[in-house]
Amino acid sequence: MNVESGNGFFPRRLGLSLLLLPAKESLLMNTEPEHSGETLADEAIDWLVLLRSGSVSADTRREFDHWLQQDSTHQTAFAEAEALWGSAAKVLKETQTVNVPPQRLSAVRKNRAARRNAWNQGLAMAASLLLGVWMTWSSLADWMLSDYSTIVGEQKEVVLSDGSSVFLNTDTAISLDLSRGLRRVVLLKGQAEFTVAKDADRPFEVVAGNTAIRALGTVFEVFEQASGAVDVTVSEHAVGVSLPGKSGAEPIRVEEGERLHYAGHGELNRAEPVNLNQLNAWQRGKLIFRDQPLAEVVAELNRYSKARIVLKGGDIEQLRVSGVFPIDDTAVLDALQKAFPIHSTQLGPWLVILHS
Repeated sequence: MNVESGNGFFPRRLGLSLLLLPAKESLLMNTEPEHSGETLADEAIDWLVLLRSGSVSADTRREFDHWLQQDSTHQTAFAEAEALWGSAAKVLKETQTVNVPPQRLSAVRKNRAARRNAWNQGLAMAASLLLGVWMTWSSLADWMLSDYSTIVGEQKEVVLSDGSSVFLNTDTAISLDLSRGLRRVVLLKGQAEFTVAKDADRPFEVVAGNTAIRALGTVFEVFEQASGAVDVTVSEHAVGVSLPGKSGAEPIRVEEGERLHYAGHGELNRAEPVNLNQLNAWQRGKLIFRDQPLAEVVAELNRYSKARIVLKGGDIEQLRVSGVFPIDDTAVLDALQKAFPIHSTQLGPWLVILHS
């Protein structure tokens, strides 16, 4: 993972070697990818995409019929591909209904109407296209409001005019208000680490969702999740976290080595001790999982992947994963397929399905 600084790009921190950690009922292995060629499932998906494209010639249809009749395993693979295709569309529809912010729904609907003909050419492919459109509109809106931002899979370090630095993680946007009396950063979305320069006359504050985080001479991280929840983690010194909308409440102090999790509503919770090495792994270009279900691993991986990764079939979401991986969706997916009885199928550039 690279970050921008001056001319060109350079790794912010080195040390991307793979470390596999033992865990109960989990299996891990080398993340070096194998190049075993196209599988029968991939062939079936390719035929399905082609047949639903709306421009199939008679010769192509005959070639497909020949391929289909070659072996009963071809017929089985094609039937599974059709079922997977329909499931992909259903998953994406449900995902977008839950996750699209209300202020962005109108933009998504306009794009959906404009692409209605494309939807008729294949439901799953169109659903994949819609996901890409929504991601583009979401990023564009935050980009227009921000002073600095990163796209999915990008990390960037910026130095502010007061000497403070901000390290932006994937899909993150911030806006700045550096006045004479206050240094304020609004985290529009995503995750960032703040290293604050001393200035006794101008407090440093980060606003994320409903929270305000006041630096007390410190290094700290703020992560606003898509759900509206906010995590504040302190690596050095301390911060004070408050809810500006609630008068009279004292700020909650978060000390070095602690994290405060705020659900996005209600009262602030007390901070709790955390493993900084694991939580700050993204700053070193790594993802660390300790006996976590595959569903959580995929949720984290989706933050860095340009393609949406979904799980389908059996109880694979409960498989336990432990290990240290580079921030690379391809490397992690390869490792998961080697470690567990699961397979990966890609539908267009926006969707990857992990299935049993």
